[in-house]
Amino acid sequence: MGGNPAESKKSETVILVHGLWMTGTEMRVLGGRLEESGFRVRYFRYRSWRGGLAQAAGALREFVEATEGERMHLVGHSLGGVVIAKMLDEVPLSRPGRVAMLGSPMRGSAAARIMSRRRVGRWLVGGVIREGIVEHAPTWPGGKELLVVAGDIPFGSGLLLGLPKPHDGVILVEETRVEGARMVTVRASHVGLLLSRKVAALLAGYFRS
Repeated sequence: MGGNPAESKKSETVILVHGLWMTGTEMRVLGGRLEESGFRVRYFRYRSWRGGLAQAAGALREFVEATEGERMHLVGHSLGGVVIAKMLDEVPLSRPGRVAMLGSPMRGSAAARIMSRRRVGRWLVGGVIREGIVEHAPTWPGGKELLVVAGDIPFGSGLLLGLPKPHDGVILVEETRVEGARMVTVRASHVGLLLSRKVAALLAGYFRS
């Protein structure tokens, strides 16, 4: 007998990593759609504002190691992608799997730099962004296949900051680019990337292929 295809997919786990000022609840719509596609979904929560990048990456590594699944896929939204990159830069994962980043500022963030010029702005962006984006540009260590998804609906704080288009309201499309990665731009705002059916379908097809 060939086995149950649905059970086969359940051996594949997708871990969703949220961005700044979020808790993971915001990723439930995306997670639900991935579950409908047959994947086991888990949500990683970390202190995105008051913590540090190394602390977040270490906690993610422990979470991944404790999560079941023959293949382990990772999805980072915004700052979550930077946390994933930091984790993989320190210790590569032993299990196979792919990585996707949604609106992650892997080339730095003009919005974060602008906000960090003032004391209140530095307080708002928090330690993980200052450490991982403003003070040191994040790097992609390679070793895993990577899909980058950027949004180009400029709805968000970027309108007030005067960011050059195209951007998703927070992050410039150009800031999400990673050399060697597959890149897709969709009609979505920064938060809208988590609500887009197209993004969910892209991820499901990417992890399944």
